[in-house]
Amino acid sequence: MTILSWVASTAALLLYSASYFFNNKRTYLILQLCGNVFLSVSYLLIGSYFTMVSVLLGIARGLMCYVYEKKDKRVPVYMIVGLCTVTILSYVVINYVILTQASPWDVLYLLASCMYAVTFAIRNIRVMRYTVLIPHVCAVAYNLLIRAPFSSAISYGIELAVTVVAIVKCDLLKRKEAEIV
Repeated sequence: MTILSWVASTAALLLYSASYFFNNKRTYLILQLCGNVFLSVSYLLIGSYFTMVSVLLGIARGLMCYVYEKKDKRVPVYMIVGLCTVTILSYVVINYVILTQASPWDVLYLLASCMYAVTFAIRNIRVMRYTVLIPHVCAVAYNLLIRAPFSSAISYGIELAVTVVAIVKCDLLKRKEAEIV
């Protein structure tokens, strides 16, 4: 199962990485959604059920943001709060009630999941690229601390690096080019 998990997380990584180089928020969201499908399968295969459910909630979050983006509207704050609440409740139910296993490091993934909900709701792709750095760092730390398969931790790490490269390429260098002209 570990090899299949690695394959699924690699597919997710490729989709996530590609998403950051688009200045179109809809394309970004579609690639992120597809990546989340593969990542949820990866966590399912290694038995990390809460993380898998969080990624599935990420799919719902991405779909919700996509629908609002397509309508050229903002995601309502109550929906973001609702997603965060559902994430926290699913954590309590899965890790405390069903599996009776919890780790203090889980707070990092809860924070990352809620921050992803906030960042995805930001309509300005440039601002979103900067703010998504926070949950990326939390997710990398979480995966390293729980000793997740290396592919999962490296996937978030590479996604963090790709986000920084996209910020430099799409935001900083283009801004400098515009100032020169």
